[in-house]
Amino acid sequence: MHDLQGKELEARRKEVFKQMKENSIAIFFSGVSKVSSEDEYLPFCVNKNFFYLTNIEQEHSALMMIKAIGEKSTYLFVDPYDELKEKWTGKRISFESAGLISDVKNVYSTENFETMVKLALTDDNNHYGQIDCVYLDLSSPEQKLKDNFFMNDFAMKLKVDHPNKEIVDIYPSLRDLRMIKSPLEVQNITKAIEATNSGISYVLRHLKSGMAEHVFADYFEMYGRLHDRTKLAFSTIVAAGKNATCLHYPTQNDVTKDSDLVLFDLGYRHKQYCADISRTFPISGKFVGLQAKVYEAVLTTNKAVIKYAKPGLLLKDLQDFAIETLKNECLRLGLMTEDDDIRNYYYHGVSHHLGLDTHDVAVKDRPLQIGNVITVEPGLYFAKFGIGVRIEDNVLITEDGAMNLSKNIVKEMDEIERLMASRNV
Repeated sequence: MHDLQGKELEARRKEVFKQMKENSIAIFFSGVSKVSSEDEYLPFCVNKNFFYLTNIEQEHSALMMIKAIGEKSTYLFVDPYDELKEKWTGKRISFESAGLISDVKNVYSTENFETMVKLALTDDNNHYGQIDCVYLDLSSPEQKLKDNFFMNDFAMKLKVDHPNKEIVDIYPSLRDLRMIKSPLEVQNITKAIEATNSGISYVLRHLKSGMAEHVFADYFEMYGRLHDRTKLAFSTIVAAGKNATCLHYPTQNDVTKDSDLVLFDLGYRHKQYCADISRTFPISGKFVGLQAKVYEAVLTTNKAVIKYAKPGLLLKDLQDFAIETLKNECLRLGLMTEDDDIRNYYYHGVSHHLGLDTHDVAVKDRPLQIGNVITVEPGLYFAKFGIGVRIEDNVLITEDGAMNLSKNIVKEMDEIERLMASRNV
């Protein structure tokens, strides 16, 4: 295999087969690019559930799994060689390469897909017998499959053409599988975090006042492009001073001042797996006055929540614990009074699941399990002081509690100040 080690993909598909009834098929699509304007398309983003089962990132691809006549068969469909298309849009993966990447032996042209689906669903066919059930990933009914044809259109066409077949959404099974990360998945997330750490270090070497916020976001993206063409996990957020009190601050055009704290929310991907890191740094190189108090309160809470997290707790439990800890820290440091409400200064969740998506698939009210990877991201936002601080780490839930996968990314105040002192500015 090319990317996923051992028999990881085979094991994932085996788990899907376990969820399927006898005499059934399951169909998954990679999707296609969405239209941006008349003659422009948005960058292609593969359907993550399809990728999870195939490791294929090419559009127009499909996977069909058949469980019938006591056998389990898997078929992958990718576009055939097209000389003209490749002159316009570049080389496509060959059938042979697709088989190696996906560990699927039966790889066919997408031109054969509709015929093979029709064959499988023909009653009492000679190949698979009577198929009674079709599983589809209906998590994104607006997933585009081809021009003006979407997943919900495909499901409706199946119902019309094969009214005696049961259509079942297999997304819940995929979600449950994806929530528990394998050692290889944890490794991929860790590599994304390590790359993110390098990108942050690069940005810090250039961090100085008088530059627009977006310049630092550009530095981070450029560093990734220069190192293995590492892609962003999401659009980088850089917010200085009062702008950091807006959680998803969009414009990033303000010029930074020496007195500002700058909040970064950023991450790279590694083999589609995401890092999601937040750090807050002083432009001057020193935390002063209220900046130090606010930062201390958030850092204390960040470390306390990581220590608190363990199997069996809910994300809500982590949130309640974070709120109580932040409140106590703010009272201790004189940042608020007993009559004040901590929710005026902390207005988001402390955690979400992380994986192939930044906000990864999850059942939010399900107790944490060994193998979950989550974020821990408390923050405090005091608009009246022009101070916003968020510190976000990525942690793995283990038998003993939680392991901080991003522990090597600097966050202690004294370490940040020493690092900032060494800048070439």
